[in-house]
Amino acid sequence: MGTGDFICISMTGGAPWGFRLQGGKEQKQPLQVAKIRNHSKASGSGLCEGDEVVSINGNPCADLTYPEVIKLMESITDSLQMLIKRRVGAPFLFLEDQSHPPFLHLLGYTSLLIVTLVNQLMD
Repeated sequence: MGTGDFICISMTGGAPWGFRLQGGKEQKQPLQVAKIRNHSKASGSGLCEGDEVVSINGNPCADLTYPEVIKLMESITDSLQMLIKRRVGAPFLFLEDQSHPPFLHLLGYTSLLIVTLVNQLMD
């Protein structure tokens, strides 16, 4: 997977989420965020283009094909939790739309900053 920071991102309210994915097991590429739509739930959540998707609602993505990922995404009705890996040097958190604050439930914002600093020191 390479070097980077792990970040938990949550969105609520159901689709459309406002992002497009690319990659998958059959393409021998990690699942990544290809595009984020302006003024969407994704743009306000802290998700960034180029983020690698590690898991979706607790389901690991490393062994999923792109069609399996789409099927998983279509099954989500209200709440989306993603564990993503952001490459070193990428913007830590980009908030285009402050009306949708980032929800970093699993680690908490302060803990997330500490984890990021530790990750950078370990590299």
